[in-house]
Amino acid sequence: MADEYLNFIVLLENTLGTYYGKIKNLPRLEGSRSVLEFMETHSFEHAELIRESAEKRRKPALRESMITDFQNDLVEKVFREISDEKDILSVLEKLANSEESLGKLYRGIADLMVRIGDYYREIAAEIAKVADQEFNHRDLLLKDRDRLKQKMGK
Repeated sequence: MADEYLNFIVLLENTLGTYYGKIKNLPRLEGSRSVLEFMETHSFEHAELIRESAEKRRKPALRESMITDFQNDLVEKVFREISDEKDILSVLEKLANSEESLGKLYRGIADLMVRIGDYYREIAAEIAKVADQEFNHRDLLLKDRDRLKQKMGK
């Protein structure tokens, strides 16, 4: 997985899992240990879910060198073909063909960008599910807070 945004989410969730693992052992939080263990487990599960989500999909990629190589080849080829050409009609046809080639390249890039968008859209749906779970975790922690508050008579 070579996506910095997804790597960041995985890192964040793993860090949260480690954090919950540390604080669950604090004596003053003993009354909430089971909730904190749940949070620890789910943080690590979230990290794994996002990591797996990215790994099971192949992110479409375009090598930047493809564009520069294409440009250099096209310019050199067309220049060689037209530099000694005396017939203006032939020159214009070769130039038109080079524009068509460029148009095809751009269409290919546009199609690739659509596929990249689909890739992120699919992963975004997974991240949205994790977000919903985070709100459920918030509610769970607040519910445990209310439980302890009632137990303490506050």
